[in-house]
Amino acid sequence: MSRRRVIAAGAAAAAVLAAGCGSGGGGASPATTTSGTAGATTRGVTASTIRVGIPYVDLAALKSLGINLNQGNFAHVYTALIDNMNAHGGVDGRKIVPYIVPVSPTTTTAALTACTQLVQDDQVFVAINPLSPECYLEHQTPVINGGTLGTTGAPPAGSAVDFVVGPPPAVYDPLQLAAFAKQGVFKGKKVGLYADTVDTSELAVVQASLKKLGVDVVQSAVNSAPSTDQVAANQQGAVIAERFKSLGVDEVVAVGGASSGWPTVLENNQSTYNPPWVATSANDLGGLVSSKTANDPTYLKNLLTSSATLTNYQAWSDPAIQKCVSIVRKAYPSDVIISPPPPTTLVTNTSDNSYVSVEAACEDLALFAKIAGAAGKNLTVASFTQAGYGLRNVTLPGSGGPVSFGPGQAYTTGPVFVGTYDVSSKQIVYSSKPAAT
Repeated sequence: MSRRRVIAAGAAAAAVLAAGCGSGGGGASPATTTSGTAGATTRGVTASTIRVGIPYVDLAALKSLGINLNQGNFAHVYTALIDNMNAHGGVDGRKIVPYIVPVSPTTTTAALTACTQLVQDDQVFVAINPLSPECYLEHQTPVINGGTLGTTGAPPAGSAVDFVVGPPPAVYDPLQLAAFAKQGVFKGKKVGLYADTVDTSELAVVQASLKKLGVDVVQSAVNSAPSTDQVAANQQGAVIAERFKSLGVDEVVAVGGASSGWPTVLENNQSTYNPPWVATSANDLGGLVSSKTANDPTYLKNLLTSSATLTNYQAWSDPAIQKCVSIVRKAYPSDVIISPPPPTTLVTNTSDNSYVSVEAACEDLALFAKIAGAAGKNLTVASFTQAGYGLRNVTLPGSGGPVSFGPGQAYTTGPVFVGTYDVSSKQIVYSSKPAAT
């Protein structure tokens, strides 16, 4: 679900940041290093408290740039949920002490400043969903859902660990391709693989996975045009499409970022070659679909994709999510929290995604509590890390089923939800039931 929260806001913030990392403001007063139990010394942990840093992205700062996005009041949501957790005993008897810092996505320094404040001044033990997670990891501060997995999921050498819900592409691609194979997607097909230059490492994973599944891959092609030159990309895409056609390719697998690139070049070229295809990256595909005001369904209606997590709409009905919603609404009755629209509804107001803050905070706090609780009374960075690796078959709010970490594995593996393009709503619609893998 870590990627479910990044709707249009994530793309907008990333565009503004360009390469950013950043600065914050607010939060509680500074503190010194505190001691944990059994004589251990752990920053941010005492026998009765755990300091938690919450450097949330302040989307209100984008209004000055003419971007109006609303994912809800993160400060209110986290405050309400943490107050409720503390009222029920906290985590293994320790109360959570939140340090909530708004981080503007309009500067390249805000996230790093927030990291410095939370780690050095506020002395937090863990950071939840930070905009620049690498800074926290370098300062030996564990992270929840920071999204630093890259393509393989390996944590940076010598750093703390970022526990993320959902696997990286190198792990997820074999799972989803196996699910598609079980559904007969590749049976009797001549398959062509299409990738961009930046996706070559993932392409190798897809090639190996399909070979293991016995799929007939007749051609792998890489569009080497610069990402800034759409004209060149269209030209190379046309050549590749013609090559696929001449080889009898009747199923295309678009790898990684090419999940948006393949339909783009077909549409730009108004190609008459339009075979069924698979998009391995639901995130890239979703970005394309949501960014266009009038999608041409011609090159999308014959696609298959998948996600490792439920959609916002599907997760909303989870009783655990609804419990979080009730807690926040009771604490802040004047805050408007809308429900996610059904996937088959054509959405006209895409700026109000106030449900995101509740779903994200509900999942992140639940994951933190499960790991910290499993670590026990002697809560240290080492015990927290080992406890996270040791979580198996846990169900988190909105996870859609049991998920598991593993030894040295800071990401979850779990279900595969297959998605198709709905022409009427111009949205990707995902199954609510996991596919067999």
